[in-house]
Amino acid sequence: MRLSSFAAFSAALMSVSGWKTEITMRDGFNLSTDISCNIFENKQRTVIFDTSTYGHLGLEELAEAFAEGLGDDYCAVKQDMRGSGQSQGQDFTLWRSQANDSYDTFQWIANQSWANGDIYQVGVSADGLGTYATALSFSPHLKKQFVVWASADPYSFVFPGGAFRERLCDGWLKDTFPDQWPRLLEEAKSHESPGEWWDVVNKTGKCDQIAGQFPSVLLAGWFDVFMNGDLEGFTCYNKNLPEKKTYMVVEPCGHCLAFGCPIYAGVEGNTSFVWQMAFDLFKGVPLSPKLKPLTFYVLGAGKGDEPDPTAPGNYWTSVGDWPTPQYTKYFLTNDGRLTETAPSGEAKNKSFIYNPDHPVQTHGGNNLLMPCGCLDQRDEHRDDILIFTSEVLSEDLAVTGHLSATLFVSSNCTDTDFTAKLTDVYPNGKSISIQDGIIRMRRRNGVTGGDNPQLMTPGVVYEVTIDMWSTSFIFAAGHKLRLAVSSSNHPRFLPNRNNGLPITQNGTSLIARNTLHMEGVQLSHLTLPVVQKSQLPEIDPNEIEEEWIKKQTPAALKAFESFKQNKNNLKRVGKERAREYGAL
Repeated sequence: MRLSSFAAFSAALMSVSGWKTEITMRDGFNLSTDISCNIFENKQRTVIFDTSTYGHLGLEELAEAFAEGLGDDYCAVKQDMRGSGQSQGQDFTLWRSQANDSYDTFQWIANQSWANGDIYQVGVSADGLGTYATALSFSPHLKKQFVVWASADPYSFVFPGGAFRERLCDGWLKDTFPDQWPRLLEEAKSHESPGEWWDVVNKTGKCDQIAGQFPSVLLAGWFDVFMNGDLEGFTCYNKNLPEKKTYMVVEPCGHCLAFGCPIYAGVEGNTSFVWQMAFDLFKGVPLSPKLKPLTFYVLGAGKGDEPDPTAPGNYWTSVGDWPTPQYTKYFLTNDGRLTETAPSGEAKNKSFIYNPDHPVQTHGGNNLLMPCGCLDQRDEHRDDILIFTSEVLSEDLAVTGHLSATLFVSSNCTDTDFTAKLTDVYPNGKSISIQDGIIRMRRRNGVTGGDNPQLMTPGVVYEVTIDMWSTSFIFAAGHKLRLAVSSSNHPRFLPNRNNGLPITQNGTSLIARNTLHMEGVQLSHLTLPVVQKSQLPEIDPNEIEEEWIKKQTPAALKAFESFKQNKNNLKRVGKERAREYGAL
């Protein structure tokens, strides 16, 4: 134990809380660790653990809040990840060493007289990535987890559709690890293929071993940068289980809350649901019977900067699993329509020029460190964007689940990107983004492409499916659907230079003439998971919160209010940033 003075030791002896030590890993590296557990009292406690890139006074304080709220049978252990905070001496490893580090730390904790051997882990954002990575330690001491806004599959987050998520990766690494940033960025970019390098942090390939090992609560956001990976975590942790042991809440915003999250920033219930579930899980008491394994906000149209109270949607639902949808195709036609009727006749096509030096600018969507969420896309009418719009909806259209766009495409280059964006078109012409996706053509076959990218043959038509992630949204009668197809979304994604070279080798940028084929036998289409509104029963978050509050101790309520206050501060900062960026 490392104490700065006898006074510090005396204080620890009296309050026996808040001491620091260094825990040695299997490779001899020491991790700075802050411990709130009473080491002199003859009592063993369950440990609430967090490991962070942000330091002892950062997001690790969530572990302290849980321990204080849960009571005297719990205490907190907070640790700086290697290469961060006070755990210096070795570089940050992009979470690749986290499974081993957590395993060694848990072994150390379990051998202490003040610990009972049970460890519950919490993690938000980058800490959440560490929490997911810890699942791969298969430590017998890890019993439960609470993961907020993270990804169970870091590769698909860094390279969604094979395209590099430039703005976030570059910006976050520079802000968090200014001295290590160039090396870390180069390391990530040099592994643009899925495979062994990523497997050490990819949970989705080991779901059979992970499922059911530790009940968990996961928090995702429809407009969060990690949304897809969080949803994969829910599926992975419950794989093949007859009864789900992991619960998930999907709120509207996620990280986007810190950058305004237009329309949905003020949605009630997004704090209380997840806190109640995680708190009750850790305490070992039954969760509210009104909260099923999957609780999420059903999005709807907005009115100004708030959900429209007259629009369908804009409420919370809680169900046992994702509702079974009827996957419905909307076909693209050469005259710019989206139609449920497959067009007949000869094949047709539309071409556009994609210049990587003049990419389409990112405007909304699942972003961090830039404007995000459902922003108006009415400036979408560039020459390098193809627009397809449906007729006015005669009735409400509810969709919940995975979205995709299947496109028949060709190019005069050996590599390029294609993007697809779904928007909700209001009667007044507003075109509000719902979800979008991208595919890098040399990575079009995903993991089957391995380290050998499959370049295009110029002029050959390829069928590709763009993963547009997921949503739960009710399009109102009187609105229209719109799909925008292009080849760039910058600065969220690094523009494709169309030359087929790895992204670590810039080479000469080529101007691509990209072509979208439709009609005839090349039926490019959007696929929506259509559900009935009856499959999305509404619940009252205020009623559930009030029932939960009545059962809690003053310490639990104090922690709960602190959690809510932090979320409200995030909302306030987010609105200020959004106005600064012109997003509101």
